Formats: sequence, structure tokens, C-alpha cells
Amino acid sequence: MSSNIKFNLDKLRERFDDELEQSIAKVKANQNYQKLEQRYNGLTDRDRSFVNIAAFLLVVFLAYRILVGPALGYLGNASGAFQKQLENYEWMVAQEPKTRELLDAGGATREGSLLSIASGTAKNHELTFSRFEPIGDDRVRLWLEQVKFNNVVNWLGELETNQGVSAIDISVDSAAPGYVSVRLTLQG
Repeated sequence: MSSNIKFNLDKLRERFDDELEQSIAKVKANQNYQKLEQRYNGLTDRDRSFVNIAAFLLVVFLAYRILVGPALGYLGNASGAFQKQLENYEWMVAQEPKTRELLDAGGATREGSLLSIASGTAKNHELTFSRFEPIGDDRVRLWLEQVKFNNVVNWLGELETNQGVSAIDISVDSAAPGYVSVRLTLQG
């Protein structure tokens, strides 16, 4: 199999060489090329050297503009993006202690069941439950009838802020001016 691949590569190389020779022959057969070649051969050695140097510089310039320039531009952009991401990472690492402190402070540990916390804080806001229904360890459904709306709002704010308990389902019906009947589920 190795000899077969080598044979195919040799055939491919021969075909490429033939195509290249044919292309060069076509260019040399072109009248414009022949005129340019005659003109080049008619130059003095000093002028010919100048043309060769100019052609070399042109090739170097084109190679730079086509290959090296875009690669350097991409490298600069990638380097800038990397630096920005590195700065973001370093900022996040620096903020970790503050974040942990805030999380620890916000996640207040509560003493007692969710129902006992809810009823204890409700008394501070002149609220009483007409009915309650525990739902597992971390949820309780409560009914409040004919209570002051502002008291309910303040009570829910205290539960959220101080106890880490949140209302996940609330239904409020107007009972009288400033008074409401509330059905809600607390979770925490």
C-alpha cells in the first residue's frame, strides 16, 4: 500500500510539473511578455539590479500585507480580548469574599418551623391566620381574612428580609377599603 501511495504522489507531482511547464510556456508565448522580456534584457546591469530589487521589495510588501499583516491584527485583537477576560476574572475573584459574606448574611438561619416563624412575625403586624396548611418542611399555605393591606405588605417584607422566607403564590381579594383577604404560600 505504501508503494501505491508513493506511486500516486509521483504521478501527481509529474502532473503538477507538466501543468506548471505548460503555464510558463503560455506566458512566455504571450506577445506582451516577450516585449517586456526584451525590454528587461535591453536594460543596463545597474538598471536590471534596480528592477530586481524593486520586484523583491514588491513581493515582500505583498507577502506582508496578505499574510503577516492580517495575522498580526488577529493576534492583537485576540490579545486584547484575552486581557479583558483576564481582568473580568480577576475582578470576580476579588469579589468572591464580599459575595460569600452577602450570601451568608442573606440566608438567615431560622429557629423553628416555617409555620412558627410565620405566626410569630404575623403577631408583630397584627395579623392572624384564619386557616393554615403545612406543605412539607419548607412550605406552608396560609389564609388571612379581613386584614389591613399595609400590615400584610410589611409582614411579607420582614419575612423576606429577616427570615429568608418568600411568598411564592399570593391571591389577594379586596374585603373593605384598606382591608383584604389573602391566600398565600410561603417557602423558605
